Amino acid sequence: MRIRRLDEALIRRIAAGEVVERPASVAKELVENSLDAGASHVEVEIRGGGVDYLKVADDGCGMTPEEMRLAVERHTTSKISREEDLLSISTLGFRGEALAAICSVARVRIVSRPPIGDDAYELIIEGGRIVGEGPAARAPGTTVEVRDLFYNTPARRKFLRAPKTEARYALWILRRIALAHPGVRFEVRSEGHNVFGLAPAEGPLERIAQLYGGNFAKRLIPVEMEELGYRLRALFGPPELSRPTRSDQFLFLSGRPVQLGTLGGAIEDVYRRYLPRGGHPVFFLYLDVDPFLVDVNVHPQKHEVRFRNEAAVRDLLRRAATAALGGRIVPLPSQASRPRSDIPPESTHASGELSPKFSQKPGGLFSASAPQGERRWRVLGQVRKSYILVETEEGLEIVDQHVAHERVLFEKLRDSGEVPSHLLLVPQPLEFPPDIAAALREVAPRLERLGVLLEPFGERGFLLRGWPAPLVDWQARKGFREPLEAAAERALRGGEVPLEELWREIACAGAIKAGEHLDPAEQEALIAEWKNTKEPARCPHGRPIALRIPWEELEKRLGRD
Repeated sequence: MRIRRLDEALIRRIAAGEVVERPASVAKELVENSLDAGASHVEVEIRGGGVDYLKVADDGCGMTPEEMRLAVERHTTSKISREEDLLSISTLGFRGEALAAICSVARVRIVSRPPIGDDAYELIIEGGRIVGEGPAARAPGTTVEVRDLFYNTPARRKFLRAPKTEARYALWILRRIALAHPGVRFEVRSEGHNVFGLAPAEGPLERIAQLYGGNFAKRLIPVEMEELGYRLRALFGPPELSRPTRSDQFLFLSGRPVQLGTLGGAIEDVYRRYLPRGGHPVFFLYLDVDPFLVDVNVHPQKHEVRFRNEAAVRDLLRRAATAALGGRIVPLPSQASRPRSDIPPESTHASGELSPKFSQKPGGLFSASAPQGERRWRVLGQVRKSYILVETEEGLEIVDQHVAHERVLFEKLRDSGEVPSHLLLVPQPLEFPPDIAAALREVAPRLERLGVLLEPFGERGFLLRGWPAPLVDWQARKGFREPLEAAAERALRGGEVPLEELWREIACAGAIKAGEHLDPAEQEALIAEWKNTKEPARCPHGRPIALRIPWEELEKRLGRD
């Protein structure tokens, strides 16, 4: 096989693959270009998931016709002029590099007008080639319209997800950028609907309130620290705002959203003693760093960065998290004893009896209707508020209370098919970020089959009117956000959500957690229900539920054989 020089068009498409993976990549690059151009107002429009059409318009400095022609060529940029600039990049990207990559795999129209001059100019590019140009009409700033993404690379296009999934991921990227730049006005439309319109905010806390709601923002704990080369402004959620995933953990490095990598572990370590098993803290980190102390060129899309002294950054974040919790937070009480926060205790749900299948012991957490049969086991007690010891004829069982309860709840949901819903006497208002809200609107009909009655209320709000009957009393103690967010996150990651996946998410979020005290009656009831499940060996996610030690093995290890 002979070595030969690649065609320039092919080189462009290969290079584009490093920058443009999906419509969200296009949205990110174009919006960051707008911000680097000094825009105070950015508009984004998405159609067909961003594959058919994606537009970004701004009021930034604009470009002259000569600059526009250069911007769509490879290896052109307004950001650097010498090798030393690569060591101290303070902008978000290389405008020319991003535009050239996008233009090589799409049909693109660019209209721009600089602040000085009367006329705007238009370029039409297809597959990296300029096919049309001329005068146009526009206020100062730039508009980039991208159509038919990957039209000339069908192999790349077929690996894209469904349009709704691609749109949701793009909205998640745009949420991160909006959080990173609170002073900029953002207007985002998707498939003809206004997703969010954010007025300029005075700071990060006000921007968070715009996206997550005022009540959420008021509970965040601000911490500021400054050291040589580093300035940190952080907002930490108290432990009771913990999430089942790390989706609400953000690091903004000098205005650039970047992946946390191993840095998040420093904060997780501080929070660990305060959170239930499987819970993750919420935090927003705004870190300004001397450009010479960080390398932003380790990833083509600038998702990842490398600090010259990562240990110092980890220590800074650890001390900030400690300051947020120190002297103010004590370990949370058990979920079972915590007062209800989402609904008034005296009006949990509409009056009425639960069906016998889902009846509960007065004051208890578990069904009392599980068939007992001939008891061949005895509960010995709870260990470390996480495990229940059970004596059987064959040996000793150490039962993980969380996954045992998860198995119980999952089988109730699965065996019921369409789960009866208990109507809440007072519907609960809930507010979510735009991308989470969009995902919940999509899965709401499937959630209804689980007994979750969720009514959209505005762009980001919902009224929760009903909850699955077998879970309502228990979930009321904990609040309703966590399982709904878990279902939305599942939808964001995988598009269509199988009903069984939702059963798993609801059961996992609704199950008791490690670290929660159970009284003897509750331990007995849980073990009775678990032993009567159809698949008692593993939880719905595949984890083993119990460790069994035969008496013979125990005697052998203790030297009694």
